[in-house]
Amino acid sequence: MTARVEVDLEAFARNLHRIRATVAPAQHLLVVKDDAYGHGLPAIVGRAVDEGVAWFGTFDVATAVAVRQTGGAGCRVLAWTVYDEADIDAALEADIELGVGDATLLGDVIERARALGACARVHLKVDTGLHRNGIRPEEWAAAVARGQDAAAAGAVRIEGVWSHIAEASDAEDDAARTTFMSAADAVEGPVLRHLAASAAAFARPEFRFDLVRIGAFAYGIRPEGGPSEGELGIEPIATLSAEVVEVAGGDVRVDAGSLDGLDSRLAGRLQVATPGGARRLGAVAETSARVDAWEDACVGDRVDLIGRGAPSTATDAAEMLGTIGEEIVLRFSPRLPRRYR
Repeated sequence: MTARVEVDLEAFARNLHRIRATVAPAQHLLVVKDDAYGHGLPAIVGRAVDEGVAWFGTFDVATAVAVRQTGGAGCRVLAWTVYDEADIDAALEADIELGVGDATLLGDVIERARALGACARVHLKVDTGLHRNGIRPEEWAAAVARGQDAAAAGAVRIEGVWSHIAEASDAEDDAARTTFMSAADAVEGPVLRHLAASAAAFARPEFRFDLVRIGAFAYGIRPEGGPSEGELGIEPIATLSAEVVEVAGGDVRVDAGSLDGLDSRLAGRLQVATPGGARRLGAVAETSARVDAWEDACVGDRVDLIGRGAPSTATDAAEMLGTIGEEIVLRFSPRLPRRYR
């Protein structure tokens, strides 16, 4: 198999610096869920630490623990989904901060911290209207009081207040921001406030607060229907590539197919990069695909299919399919080697 995902860590570093310059004085929390959006967690975390990233965000505790193991004790790691008691225990042991968006979960975290003689570091999440997890505003005061009582007893430290926004309209987001600010003000003492992800963090400075959670832009994935990569100042960092394994008549066969993350619906629509210039992607099978031939095509030629080295970025391909760029890169199969430069 010759298919691979090539990751340009220098471009990744430039994206990190672009993000930092844009959101300052807020800090950048690098989101590394789903194996760093399929780019490979160890390499991404290692380079991010080298570039001065101090905050990482993950969907689950297991990934957060892996970040801790790679990034070391000097970084802060936030996990925002907790499945069970074992997750809480693992987070406490590895000094993982927990995003808590449920009053019952808050009680469970307090109970386990007391049982283990530990202090849980939590970020309380308020539901600002997205209904994507979060403590309802009418339940917020009681949850905060419970958390602060536990803090006074040494079982909890409330590190932050956070939420998600819909980014559906400025009016809806403004209303969410108002709810969020009210919730943060109800917590005694200094806490980190974080509300914005990639798009809002770049477009609306008033949403940055103390910390911004940015994943997609760090990997050079622009939003569908939004500003271009050039306008945002970011670069795609990954390329799905394969080699020619057969030359037959008017087309060539490359060693990458639908099982590798090349969606068959892109056949006839996607342009790919070949030694002979841009060519049309043809039929996509499970482990191979056809590409229109070029002069002197030969076995071993490299073809860049999607991403940094190709005519179409992940978001370009996503727009052909009615999805988002993150979905495209997450389809790049984990069976493919990741090569870094």
